[in-house]
Amino acid sequence: MDMQQLMQQVKNDPQIVQRVMQSPDGQKLMQLLTSSDNGAGLGHAAASAGSGNTAQMVSMLKKVMQTPEGAALLDRLSSQLQR
Repeated sequence: MDMQQLMQQVKNDPQIVQRVMQSPDGQKLMQLLTSSDNGAGLGHAAASAGSGNTAQMVSMLKKVMQTPEGAALLDRLSSQLQR
């Protein structure tokens, strides 16, 4: 599943986000996405994604994926979303 498909799935099923974000991996992802600016960037990216522009969210997730820890984390979360 590529990033665009993942974002579409999340858009189609908002409850899936809640389930995944309550998991330990989801909590770790939130830490990674909010640590640099106390969540301001994530807030803007989420607002844009809600309006249909997922570019900022995709960019943030790509940055997370650049680290081995982040890549493994997103792989696990992607598996959870596919269930």
